[in-house]
Formats: sequence, structure tokens, C-alpha cells
Amino acid sequence: MRLPEAYRRYLPYLPAAVAALLAIPVLGFAYLWDDYGFVTNAIFYRLHDWVPDPADPFYRPISRGVYFTLVGLAGRDGPALGHALNIIFLLAIIVLIGSFASRLAGRSVGTLASLVYACLGAAPGLVAWVCCDQDLLAILFTMIALNLRLSGRNVAAYVATCAALLSKETTLAVIPVLVLFDWILGRKPYRIARQATAYALLVTLWGTFHPAVRILLSRGLRSGATGYVGLEHPERWPVHFGRYLLTLFNVPAFASPPSWPLYGVPLFLGAGVLTLLLIREIHREPQFVEERSVPSSRLILLGAALATGPLILTSTMIRGWAPYYAGFPAIGFCLMAAALLARFPERTQIVAFGIFLALGVWSRGELKDPEETSEGNFRVVSDALRQVETGFRRLYPSFPQDTRILLSVQAHGKGGIYTHLYVFQTLRIWYRDRSLRTIRPEARTSYTGPEVFAVIGPDRDIIDIDPRTLFARSASRRDPDYHVCETAVRAYAMGLAGSGETDAAVTTLLHMPEINPGLQSVHRRMAAMFLLDENRQLEAKAILDSTVVLPRGVALADVQAVLAEQPPKKVYDDLALLAFGISENDTTSMRQLMQWFADNHYAEVAIRFARRVEGLVPGDTGAALVTQQMNAYLKKMGRDLPKSDAVD
Repeated sequence: MRLPEAYRRYLPYLPAAVAALLAIPVLGFAYLWDDYGFVTNAIFYRLHDWVPDPADPFYRPISRGVYFTLVGLAGRDGPALGHALNIIFLLAIIVLIGSFASRLAGRSVGTLASLVYACLGAAPGLVAWVCCDQDLLAILFTMIALNLRLSGRNVAAYVATCAALLSKETTLAVIPVLVLFDWILGRKPYRIARQATAYALLVTLWGTFHPAVRILLSRGLRSGATGYVGLEHPERWPVHFGRYLLTLFNVPAFASPPSWPLYGVPLFLGAGVLTLLLIREIHREPQFVEERSVPSSRLILLGAALATGPLILTSTMIRGWAPYYAGFPAIGFCLMAAALLARFPERTQIVAFGIFLALGVWSRGELKDPEETSEGNFRVVSDALRQVETGFRRLYPSFPQDTRILLSVQAHGKGGIYTHLYVFQTLRIWYRDRSLRTIRPEARTSYTGPEVFAVIGPDRDIIDIDPRTLFARSASRRDPDYHVCETAVRAYAMGLAGSGETDAAVTTLLHMPEINPGLQSVHRRMAAMFLLDENRQLEAKAILDSTVVLPRGVALADVQAVLAEQPPKKVYDDLALLAFGISENDTTSMRQLMQWFADNHYAEVAIRFARRVEGLVPGDTGAALVTQQMNAYLKKMGRDLPKSDAVD
């Protein structure tokens, strides 16, 4: 099969078509994680992303300030606009790579180089996550600078490099290549001193006002000096470097292999047909065989220089690992790969690209580990957020100004709902209202404004509960599950008590609709616990005396549920043990509670019960181990250690 003569002029753009086809499955993704922070800054006129701010050390005014201001103007269509812009950036990068390599080594090498980038398994991930525009814009401006440098337009290349630096800091790693560009290509470097001086001045000026550079230097480049950036421990360098190399070859570099994606077969066949057509045309058309302006060895050297700097910088200075970070060194990788592949016959190239493409599609499948930054996990989170947003809009078409949403999130797993709703305050973006505030029910404080009490159930259904009548309605219009609502109401009662509304908390618990004596006992004992906290012993005793006695195992399970989530600056440990009839001198019970809280990552509570165990059994190794593990967990999560455990 061959293309008609009229269409052969478009062959150099066919790699961009391959990339566009491979990116189709990610175009419908929602905003994810950091997207919400940047969009919040944009639509609520915060200047964090426009001017240097020590509170956010990464100064990227083009890829954050300009870009997200534009995306924010699109309102609910912002994610769609973000993906559209990102795919345009990706396609422009691929075209520029092809143009650059063609001018250096002929059209066949240029076409192969752009095809390698188009088939990169990590490339669609740059489109999937809207805020990866930071990487895409830095790569795009770098490719513009390289093409301008090749044309001898050094001033324009300098301006493009400035734009790349103001999009992402990884650009720093390719500046030496721009300085040594003529020398690498075997040309006489007439103005290398002038180039070195100009770029040194740029880096100095940029580093002077860039918060991350100042913070890193003041803290000795230590790991985590600016959150996730800092000189990592040397034992991590080869691990990250190796994983990025595997990613460049499209080999999945995850702890456990991904599953083959549902859309994998049509994507592989569609992209494979286009790739096959392109490779055959390369070998059939004489116009693809042109005189090289530089030998292949020089192109390989240039590619190695462009790949090595970003690889080393990313492997040594970034704590985490993510496939999309390979997008920058992939510029150099595709130049090297194309120079080498061009030496082989058509059949070998077809087989090589077939394997490369299949590995790239496979690497995009779903993973077992939800902590991995991957396209498969992006899809899971995006689907979860879309479902939650749809449920909220169906149940709450709008909110009054200054509404506080008391939200109980009971949807667990890979969806990332907890983080998005509480940390990133996604309801503000969904409803375009900066006055909305979402908090956990147990973290409730005294408030006179409008208040909504909602639940996200395990199936991601949205449930509204009237705190006065305890009437519940769901977005799905199904009858809400009693146990889901009961868990949320207990958390709400905890928040009432923690905010000083003890009588309201007690009334809520004592008027709960009961389905069995066990749950009734829990509610009554919680009510007594709140009364004991206010030294209302007689009222508490009256409730406890008329409440069924619980078996020890049931009582321990109930205490676990009650103490897992407590109001800020409020500790009910002692009162809960008293109300549920568990002796604080019972070592076995204290150890069981300690271990349960530790296993479920309720770190602060686990540490408190570890201290109880150590008080009963001095030198207890289990308690010491739990304390160590939970302190490490708190540090990893960026949360403060309990005061007696904090160290300088």
C-alpha cells in the first residue's frame, strides 16, 4: 500500500498523526491534583504563579501563570482546553524534532526521529495531566531554541531559552548544549565565548530571583529542600536513572507490570498501520535520501548531550519518579535512535518500531500500585472525580455564598477523592465559588453561615443528610445505606462536641434511628463520653447505667472506630476507654488498639497508645517500633510529629 502522490508531501507530518492517535484515550481526563491548585490561583486572581513567591519555590510564570489563566477562562471546559493545548504542544514538538534532525542528517533520519518521539509510551501522559504543560512548554521552547541555533539566529534562540527556563527548571540541563552547539556539530565555534557569557548571565539573573534556587543553595541542596526537589541520597541515583532509561525504551519501569489497556489493540493497530506506511515510504521515495550536513556520529553526540543532562538532573535532584519526566531527555534519545536506525534495512526498522510501539502501549495500562504516577492511575482518578462531580451537581445545583460543606468521604481505594476534596478543595473549582470550604465533619468548628452535611459513599454516590431530622437523600435516588449514614453522623456528632456544641452532639446521638442494640450502645456511650468531657458525670452515668454492656472484643472495635478520627486539638482517648468499659491498665487491650491504629495509619493515635504500652511495659519493643514507623509515616506525609517526638 502506498499513499497517492498528492498526499506524499505530508509524510513528514505523519509522526504527529501517530502521536495524536495515541493520545486520544486521555483527552477526556478531568483536572488532577496540582491542576486544581493552579486553576484556583488563576480564577481567583492569586498572583502566586505570576511573581516569585517563597511559599511556592517553583517560579514558572509562562507554564503556570499565563497557561492556567487561559485555561481558567474556559470554566467547566477548562480540562478540555488544557488537553487541546497540550496535544498541540506535543505535535509541535514532534514536528520540530523532525525538522531539526532533517536539517542535520536528511529527511529519513528526521522522520525516524519524530516517529520515535511520537511512539514514546510516556508522551500521552504529558497530555493526560493538564499541568504537564510545564514539561511540554519547556521542551517546545527548547526545540525552538535548537532550531534557531541551527539557523544561526542566536538572539532569537536566547529568547526561546529564556521562555523555556520560565516554563520549567529542567531547561537548565540543556543550556551547556546550546553554548557548545557549534563545537558538538563539528563547526568552528567562533563565538563560543560570547555564547558562554550570555547564557551564564541568563542563568545568574534567573537564579537570583528564582525562589527554589535561593532556597536550595541556602540549605546546601539537601534532599527535600524545596519539597520534592533537592540532592537525593546517592543510592537512589542509579535506580532513578535506570528507570528513566527503561522508560525511554518504552519498557514499563514499575514495581509490578501493568495490565494490557482495554484500548490497547485498536491503538496498536491504528498507530502500527501509520508507522508501517511511513517507514515503507521512507525507503521507496528518493527525496528522503539527501546529503547529510553532519555525520551520524555528530548527531549521536548531540543526542547524547541533550539526553544526559536532563537524565542526570532529574535522577539526582527529584525525589519521586514518574514516566513523564522522560519527555525532556527523549529529545536526545530520538536523535540517537534515528541515527542508528537509519543504518538498518526497512524490515529491521519495521520490527524495531513494532516492538517499541507495543511496549509503549503496554506501559500505559493500569497498575496495582495507586501511588505510581502513571497514565493508568490518572484514568482511575479522573473517572472517580467525574463521578463525584456529577453526583454533586445532581444533588446540589448550586450552593449559597460562604457555604461550608461538612463532607464524610467513605470512598476508599485508588480514586484520590479524599485528597482532592479536602486538600485541593475541588468544590470551589467545580462551582466557581472561592467562598466554599470543604472540611471533615469531625473537624467542624462553630459557624453561623450556611452549612451542608454530605457523604461520599463507598460506591461514590453522593448523599445529603439533614442534621436536624437526619433525613438522607442520594444523588442516585437510591435509598442511602444506613451504615454509611450512621458512620457520617457519628463523625458529625464528634465535630459538634469538638466545637463546643455538646448538647447538640448528645441529642443527635440519642435520637439516632437504631437498627440493633450494638449500634445503640455505641451511640449512647459516645454521648456519655462527650458529657464526661464537660464533667457532667451524673448525666453520663445515667446514660451508661441504662446501656447494654458490650463484650470486650466488640468494645475494642467500637473504640477503634470512635478514636480513629477526632476533632483537631481534642483528644478523647481516656474518656472513650472509660465510656466503653476498657481498663487503661489492660496491656493486651492497649497493645491491640495501638497495633490497629498503626496498621490503618492513624499515626497520632497509634503513637499515643504506644506511649501507654511503654508506660505499662517499659522498653516494649513493639511500642518502640510502632512509634518509629508512625513518626516516619508522618514525616513522609508532610505532617507535624507529636511534640514529644519531634526532632531538629
